[in-house]
Amino acid sequence: MSKQKHDDDCPGCRPVLIDVATGKVEPVDSSRMRIVMAVWGRTTRAEREAFHRFTCLNSRDPGDVAVMQAISLRFKQAIEAQGN
Repeated sequence: MSKQKHDDDCPGCRPVLIDVATGKVEPVDSSRMRIVMAVWGRTTRAEREAFHRFTCLNSRDPGDVAVMQAISLRFKQAIEAQGN
């Protein structure tokens, strides 16, 4: 595991959902997290690397920001489609 480089096997290199009411991370087996991880499983390596740069390295490169916006929208749409 390295903060400087994305690693598909690193749990810290994956998305999490935080409950805004409690500030706690949602469990990996929650219905919403299962949806997020299904979407995550369909991302490209380049998207996952941009996610890592944005979240772990605080990148604000316009390309990384655009990728994060697109991935976040896919998460949102998938969650809403399931009524969660």
